Amino acid sequence: MKRKIFLWMLCLPLVLAFTSCKDDDDNDDTWRNTNEAAFNAVATSTEYQAVTTPEGPGTIYKKVIKSGVGTEKPIFTSTTKVFYKGMYYDKTTVFDPGTSVTGVPVTMPVYTGSGGVIAGMSIALQNMVVGDKWEIWIPWDLGYGSVGKSPIPGYTTLVFEVELLSIDQYPYENK
Repeated sequence: MKRKIFLWMLCLPLVLAFTSCKDDDDNDDTWRNTNEAAFNAVATSTEYQAVTTPEGPGTIYKKVIKSGVGTEKPIFTSTTKVFYKGMYYDKTTVFDPGTSVTGVPVTMPVYTGSGGVIAGMSIALQNMVVGDKWEIWIPWDLGYGSVGKSPIPGYTTLVFEVELLSIDQYPYENK
């Protein structure tokens, strides 16, 4: 009898762990499905246009709020000054107020990876001219992926309002 109780006590934490993982998996699946449905609705909307870069890695969607002037666009090695705000697909939940609170532009690189921006933001910036203000929709795989980045859960479709104010480094400047 003592042996059965001992075995049960050893197994109980594992059972609880697997049970709680199942709930998390269901929540992840629901969140992912909801976010993908929102992104797909934008992708099929006539209000939004697909945006890519020649080298990939995927497609984001933009709605032009304001058009800029000129033809010069940032390249992968550029740095830019922008106003931005980051939201979830509902466009009411702000995960990053960005410059909407301070009103002070931020310097943003165009490259991805360590110290850079997410792939979807890089795609957007490389297609903008100074003065452009866009609402951009970034699928989770061009954002923070399946893992997320606190406070943003994995599988999150990201929505940003971005205004390109200047290209500070095009393509290289010695400072």
